[in-house]
Amino acid sequence: MFKRFLTMSTNVIKSENPGPIELSIIEKVTKEFQPSYLKIVNDSHKHAHHAGIRGASNKTESHFRIEIVSDKFKGITMPNRHRLVYNLLDDEINIHGVHALQMKTKSE
Repeated sequence: MFKRFLTMSTNVIKSENPGPIELSIIEKVTKEFQPSYLKIVNDSHKHAHHAGIRGASNKTESHFRIEIVSDKFKGITMPNRHRLVYNLLDDEINIHGVHALQMKTKSE
C-alpha cells in the first residue's frame, strides 16, 4: 500500500501510486522544510461519501495525513508550524480541492 523512498537525506513514505496533488505536497514540503522524515497518507477514500465532498470535483486527493520531522520547526509552536504548512500548501487547498490536512509536525 505504501512505498518508502529515500530522497536526499529524507525518509519519505508515500502512497504506492501517488497522484499529482500528493506529489506536489511531497515536493513542496521537502523543498521548504528539508525533513528528515516525511509520511503522507491519502485518506480520501474514507471521506468520499461525506456530504461536504459530494459535489466536489476532487474526491481522490481531498484528505491527507502528514507527518513531518524537521529542524526548521525548532523553537516554533505547534500552531505556527501548522500555519507554515497551510501557507505552503495554499494552492493545493484553495485551487486543487484539498479539503482536509491532518498534521503531526515535530522538530528533531
